[in-house]
Amino acid sequence: MNRRQMLRAALAPALVVAFGTACSEPEPEAGSVDVVDPGNAPATPAPSPTPSLPAGPLTGAPVSAAPLAGRQAVAVPLRVSPSTTPAGLDAADLVYAEFAESDTLHLTAVFHSRDAAKIGPVAEIRPVDIRSVGVLHPVVGYAGGPTGFLSQFEKSGLAGVTPDDGDAIDDGYTSTAALLKAAPKGGQPPTPPLDHATDGAALAARDLVPATELSVSVSGGPPMVWRYDQQKSLWVGKVGTATTVTAASVIVLTMEYRTLDVRNPSPRSLPSANVFGEGAVVAVSGPSSAKGRWRKPGQGMICTLADSGGDLLHPQPGNAWVVYAPTTAKVTVK
Repeated sequence: MNRRQMLRAALAPALVVAFGTACSEPEPEAGSVDVVDPGNAPATPAPSPTPSLPAGPLTGAPVSAAPLAGRQAVAVPLRVSPSTTPAGLDAADLVYAEFAESDTLHLTAVFHSRDAAKIGPVAEIRPVDIRSVGVLHPVVGYAGGPTGFLSQFEKSGLAGVTPDDGDAIDDGYTSTAALLKAAPKGGQPPTPPLDHATDGAALAARDLVPATELSVSVSGGPPMVWRYDQQKSLWVGKVGTATTVTAASVIVLTMEYRTLDVRNPSPRSLPSANVFGEGAVVAVSGPSSAKGRWRKPGQGMICTLADSGGDLLHPQPGNAWVVYAPTTAKVTVK
């Protein structure tokens, strides 16, 4: 007996009342229930799987819309002092922080997976900006700079937008949309600068320790302090007057600083982080911390981060801050 015969045999007793035993019984009236043989019923189509979104090259996390993964990044230098309130940092995928003169920070904020309607105050270009973002191929919005620094930028091959190039930077502020609109056509997406964790991988293969606080103390200035928010799974810090910033990971690279004597347009001396070379790294990501070594041979090379055994560090997907700490700084993890 096949599947259809078995089904009819099972339904027969229940259908006697409705149809009787004679073949001459009238057809069911309108509104009666028709019995449909499941063997003849059209199959219900399976739902189409939701396509997965690509990961952003700077965060390792899925972007909100697929086209975002392939667009050019935007980089903006910001000067942050104890009396300023920077705008746009909450939307940055990656922020590089250099300890500058007079208790200030020189930040290089890089935007890619998210847009920022207001970024600023836009600062002058400095060597640390060029050397940090060269491998990311961004369009850089900056407010001029010393003659020697401008020459370095021109030789770097990076695309740049200044207040002299229209209204993309207005009254010291800009936006991702304005800079992308002003950028030359044909911009490329950034090269992933970090080897983000996948499938729940740990930050490091060895010497992993729990962490709830990270501080970087430099001579003559207040410490930079980050604390882990377990509910949000983010590291929380403050810059400027009281601007709260968050990051999935904070990476501290210890390196030599040198003094640059600038003559034009105004004579001054500026501290500058030497981001080419190698040194110690302390990273916090999620509730964990790890130590190791960093290495960046030159402008077109990724800065590699390795644990104490030489295996790559794997920060959690999300935005990151990379702090350039002088060799004289005290880096503490609790």
